[in-house]
Amino acid sequence: MWKFLNHSNNIHNLTMKNLEMGMKKIGLSASFAADIVSSLQSRFNSQGEEAFQEWLANLHFKLPEEFQDEQIAKQLYIKHQSIIESEVKKLEEETKLGWEIQTEDIEHLHNQARKTQLVIRHRLTEVVMDLTD
Repeated sequence: MWKFLNHSNNIHNLTMKNLEMGMKKIGLSASFAADIVSSLQSRFNSQGEEAFQEWLANLHFKLPEEFQDEQIAKQLYIKHQSIIESEVKKLEEETKLGWEIQTEDIEHLHNQARKTQLVIRHRLTEVVMDLTD
């Protein structure tokens, strides 16, 4: 976590292509990774590369605004249900916590949206950490 506070020297590795490749590397389907990256592309376009990289490096387990809408999250779940369910199981094993506990902060949302948001916020942070190591 310290590297996020110090803005790692490797922040330049946070490119759209590297994000997508990193998500595939950790086991997300190419289609799911592409959907995540395409949603972040407009932020990249509007903020510019440096500001986007800074924002992404400081995201640290927070869900990007692009995925906070419950309907968007549910649509992603429906489209990528098998990979999201698989990732939820992996996260439960990794953290030793049920997905319900991991998403208590968003318990007011539909379960499909909660699972989708959990996977995105956790795996995106993981990829960012790998790329800035």
